[in-house]
Amino acid sequence: MLERLDLVAVDVDGTITHEEPHLHLGAVRALRSLGKRVPIALVTGNPYPIAYALSSYLGLSRVPMGVAENGAVIYLGDEKRLMGDNEVMREVRRFIEEIGYSGYLSEDSEFRYVDVALRLDDHLQERFLRDLLKRGLEVDVTTSGYALHVMPKGVNKGKGLLSLCGELGVDPRNVAAIGDSYNDLDMFSVAGLSIALPNSPKEVREGADVVVGGPGYGYSLPLAVKILRSYLPSPSSPRSFESSPS
Repeated sequence: MLERLDLVAVDVDGTITHEEPHLHLGAVRALRSLGKRVPIALVTGNPYPIAYALSSYLGLSRVPMGVAENGAVIYLGDEKRLMGDNEVMREVRRFIEEIGYSGYLSEDSEFRYVDVALRLDDHLQERFLRDLLKRGLEVDVTTSGYALHVMPKGVNKGKGLLSLCGELGVDPRNVAAIGDSYNDLDMFSVAGLSIALPNSPKEVREGADVVVGGPGYGYSLPLAVKILRSYLPSPSSPRSFESSPS
């Protein structure tokens, strides 16, 4: 259970956006206000360049920090670290090309360092997963609600958040996580407090400590921020990890 708030981990798509992947300005204002008191890390399935740019332009902490590609890339300031077996992911890309799924790769695929994302309808997802299973590759598959993500075995948002906490010297029990999709459940499992938005699937709502109300998506994000304000430390409390990393 969260006793103090040292870091907030926030998903992007479906959490600080409208139903379409466009930033919700009310959600951004709420996060920027909260970020004046406690660092905020984006924990997202988006490619590293997009996550880094969002962290920089939104100004949610003194240095950009977060987890991209569903845990496959950890970044703090100008430093980034890739997680998982990249050789396996190269084999995944060869498999996608050979079997004929390359036309379904997400439009941001060229910017991805590790994670492979595809936009498939339910029927194609089932066929793709069967083909992937036959190939026998050591990978994990999850969904963000916007794309199907293939990652190295053991890589997920939860482990990525733990790695970031290690870099910052933050106890995960003092972290609050906010999200809306299946790929956020691993992040929820390691955070001291997990908050789901009402647009989340049933399993995600059941896996969270708190489910906020409202219409969902970025419209409901300010309600999560309101809950977190009660955990804010004294303004005079030092946080050395907010300065540029050594």
